[in-house]
Amino acid sequence: MPENLVDLHSHSTCSDGSLSPTALMEEAARRGVGTLALTDHDTVGGLDEAQAAAKRLGIEFVPGVEFTVICAGSEVHLLGLGMDYAHAAIVALCDEIQVKRRRRFFDMIDRLRAAGVPLKTEGVQDGVSLARPYLARMLAEQGYVQTYQEAFEKYLRKGGVGYVAHRCTSIQRGIEAVQAAGGVAIIAHPGIYRNGDEVVYEAAQHGLDGIECYHSDHNHDVQEHYVGRARQLNLLVSGGADFHGVDHARSKFFGKRGCPGDEYARLMDAVAARS
Repeated sequence: MPENLVDLHSHSTCSDGSLSPTALMEEAARRGVGTLALTDHDTVGGLDEAQAAAKRLGIEFVPGVEFTVICAGSEVHLLGLGMDYAHAAIVALCDEIQVKRRRRFFDMIDRLRAAGVPLKTEGVQDGVSLARPYLARMLAEQGYVQTYQEAFEKYLRKGGVGYVAHRCTSIQRGIEAVQAAGGVAIIAHPGIYRNGDEVVYEAAQHGLDGIECYHSDHNHDVQEHYVGRARQLNLLVSGGADFHGVDHARSKFFGKRGCPGDEYARLMDAVAARS
């Protein structure tokens, strides 16, 4: 990818990233990212700060969000890009999912306590994404594991003693919220799902706008497979590194993996047509 690339998938400390929205934009500038979407999980809380930092740094900013939804029997992620993030449909869905996240978070703590891990919860913060990454940090800080990775392997992986499945909303609800707010709805990284093609086809039946074909976890064959699916279904193509911080495995792709410029232009044309 050339310098000033377009990256339409990243995370900050408002969900499970390790950099603040401002620091994220500063890191993007250092790596030659010219256009960046902040797509935190189930929250738009960092977008105002990120937009202000992007303006100061000369980065084109795309408001975004990444909803956890259910599609084709799988828990999947749906990106919303270019939407009015103050729109009532987006705010309502974020609030609803955050309530479910909080309930799930404390259910996981109850499971851990029942398994002999008496976590203290006095320091649980408001305004952060209460999900497994936060719980992993708690386990490490309170001395039950040595590393974040160990927390997942020992307790929080699917099937682990502390794992509780998401209480997911439907993909139709997510797509409708994004589109009502003037954005485009994109299936994130379908190549990592056990039934990615099935997810794409079912989502398309509910009005999906596009597919994230370019992603850090997609090799070239997977990437081209989903570009082909997008062409077949007349869907938009998106892409991004899915950056979570400098210590994350995907960090090496930030500034290198993104959305081709012509595909980004088509995506922005679709947003403009919806506004």
